[in-house]
Amino acid sequence: MKPNPIRVAFTTAWKDMQVLFRDRGLLAIIIGLPLVISVLNSYVNQQMSSSSEGISFPVVLVDQDGDRYGEQIDTILQDIDVLEITTLDSVDEAVNQVRESKVLAAIILPPDLTEKVDSYTRSEIEVVIDPTQEEFASIITSIMNEVVGPVAVQGEIGYAIETLLSEIPAYQQADPATQLAARMQSFGVQMAQVQQMESDPWVGIEARTLAGEDVVILPDNMFSLFVPGFVVMFAFFIVGAIGAELLQERQQGSLRRLMAAPMPRWTIIIAKMMAYIGLVLVQVLIIFGVASLFFEMPLGDSVGGLLLVSVALGLTATAMGVMVAALARSDKQADSMGMLLGFVLAALGGCMVIGSPVPLYNQGGVTQIISRLTPHAHALIAYGKLLNEGAGMLEVLPEVGILLGFAAVFFGIAVWRFRFEQ
Repeated sequence: MKPNPIRVAFTTAWKDMQVLFRDRGLLAIIIGLPLVISVLNSYVNQQMSSSSEGISFPVVLVDQDGDRYGEQIDTILQDIDVLEITTLDSVDEAVNQVRESKVLAAIILPPDLTEKVDSYTRSEIEVVIDPTQEEFASIITSIMNEVVGPVAVQGEIGYAIETLLSEIPAYQQADPATQLAARMQSFGVQMAQVQQMESDPWVGIEARTLAGEDVVILPDNMFSLFVPGFVVMFAFFIVGAIGAELLQERQQGSLRRLMAAPMPRWTIIIAKMMAYIGLVLVQVLIIFGVASLFFEMPLGDSVGGLLLVSVALGLTATAMGVMVAALARSDKQADSMGMLLGFVLAALGGCMVIGSPVPLYNQGGVTQIISRLTPHAHALIAYGKLLNEGAGMLEVLPEVGILLGFAAVFFGIAVWRFRFEQ
């Protein structure tokens, strides 16, 4: 009775998996190494991100104005989270604190600030910065430019109203109380319109990349940024292993004996691929599981989507391994080719976060085009959608389709070039 090829493939794959899991060196590279590196890298970046969120800049404020606009600036500055405001009465004391590097800057409001703003006369707010920490202190000047903006607008509106009303005879003949009421009413109407325009502007701004995609925003949990990158990177490290194993078995005559059995040749290759796909799935399960259980990495809302992407990832990596076996002349050459492809494609595909937290496949231009020519980029895009955007299985089908396309090309080359006998 002729054996069922599918059953033979599963049986052979199970035996090969048992052999693989006895190879501690391979397990250390495929599972242990990415687990340690991804956890350490993610943990360090998570700590750095958390500490940066708690940064505050010590600043002293001297309000010599003590009037309406001085108090307004004081209130605005106190509400800015990154500023640690201390109020002083003495300008000399404020300048000394800056000179002694106790604070980054001193903000000094002039005595006649409100008076000059009301009369639409130029006034200057002095910001004394610490030259030894100029790269940080310059942030204060940028903040002050934003703070002073609303005050200047109010002054301009008040001056314009006063100028216009002074030309109306009825206003000129009114008593001071009536004039004040008219100014306040006009001022209130104009400020209400300005605030309405700020809250609901006629021209909206939408931040997008040149490719028309949403700007990348760093996730709250840095594990969901770094862990998938290392998982994908090390999943392709099986390329050299599967290529070298196939060539070793050909040299030792094992493939010739398997070919003597009453089963198609493709069953042998499929069985090898299934064993390594199982290894990739175990890798993803362990690394994602550890990151989720111990470091609260979100796993998204679609377990099916994660499984589908992981199977496509394993299939693509194993198909590349079989292709390498078909192209290499020896097991050592296959191992070297696999290692080289592993590092080069991981770098191009965005598995390594270097310089910018925005991965290469989202940086636009030629860089993005080159990055998306790798299967790594599409696996990472799919994982990113699932982990960080709450996507479901349907949303990652385009990336899964591209991965399967890569796998088909690699497998087609392998079938065309691989020789079962030397």
